[in-house]
Amino acid sequence: MASLLEHPDSQEFFDRTYSLLMEEADRGCVLLGVSLLDEELNKMFKSFVPEKTSNTRLKEIFDGKSAFGSLSAKLDIAYVCRLLPLDLVNCLHLLRKLRNNLAHQASAFSIEENLDQIYEIFNKTSGNLIAGMTKLSGEIVYGQFIEKVMNTNHPTDEGKKLFESKDEAFAYLEKNDDVQKTLFEQRIKIMLVIGIASLGGLIIFHREKVLRKFEQ
Repeated sequence: MASLLEHPDSQEFFDRTYSLLMEEADRGCVLLGVSLLDEELNKMFKSFVPEKTSNTRLKEIFDGKSAFGSLSAKLDIAYVCRLLPLDLVNCLHLLRKLRNNLAHQASAFSIEENLDQIYEIFNKTSGNLIAGMTKLSGEIVYGQFIEKVMNTNHPTDEGKKLFESKDEAFAYLEKNDDVQKTLFEQRIKIMLVIGIASLGGLIIFHREKVLRKFEQ
């Protein structure tokens, strides 16, 4: 996971995406997340355009009615031109299809109720993206919880902390099903956000890989 953030553009995309998507409801998280990835694909293709290309020509190339007019087309072009690997393209296509379904249905959407589909989407990528998403989301959620309760004063004993140690706080967490459920709901949303942000990092990684070949 850390290697995806080595390029400053990747870190910027991750931070911006995390901040924006955590403010969204579950449906908005998917809709906005896919839009951000679409923008990153545009940046990738535009980085390959010859420097002397006019703004008029640039607009014509990336006009909504052009070959680059849809996310689906951009993904297929990226695959055919060997700019992105098939596993990443397949993952992005599935996320795009989820976005399209959500955009055309009025029923409520819950990440928790569609967790199997979320896992299926991100399992399309090679490597350990799912493992990284799961690990980092757990570290964030449980780390924030422990930090918060360790700084909380006891409600009936003034001057005393609610928990004397992290082990005591974890023991409380293990016995409290309601708290565990709340943290799980937070964790799966964070996991999805991390996944989307990581896909952007992968697009940037492959963009830079191709650009280095141009420079040789």
